[in-house]
Amino acid sequence: MIRSITMLALAAAVLGGCANPRTEAAARANTALVGMPKELLYSCAGVPDRTQQVGDSELLTFVRGMTYTQVETDYDDVAIGGRRFIRPRTSVHRQNFMCEATFTVRDGIVERLDYNQGRDLESCGTIVETCMAVIPAPR
Repeated sequence: MIRSITMLALAAAVLGGCANPRTEAAARANTALVGMPKELLYSCAGVPDRTQQVGDSELLTFVRGMTYTQVETDYDDVAIGGRRFIRPRTSVHRQNFMCEATFTVRDGIVERLDYNQGRDLESCGTIVETCMAVIPAPR
C-alpha cells in the first residue's frame, strides 16, 4: 500500500514537470483576466481580429492558429523485366490548430473570456500569455 502511494506521488511529480505553460495560462485566463481594463488588454493582447457591439457590451475576438504539416516518403522497390526501380510514394499530413478567444468588455472592463468549441489550448495560450504575465500571480 505504501509502495503504491509512493509510486503514485512519484508519477504525479514527473508528469507535473511536463506541463505546458501556454496551456496552463489559457486555462487560468478565464478567471484571471476578468476585471482587466480594456486598455491593458489591448496593450498585452494586441488589436482584436473582430469587434462587435452587443447592447452595452463589446465583444473583442482574437484569433490564433497554425498548421502542422508532416511529409512522409516511402520507397517501393519494383522489379520489371529484370530491372530494379525505386518508386517514391509521398504522403502529406496536415493538422490545423486554432483558437478564438472572445473577451466581453463592459464599461471598459473585461467581464468574461470565452474560447471557441474544439479549441487548441496552446493556441489560446499565445493570445493570453502576455496578459497573464502582467497580472499578479495567484497565491
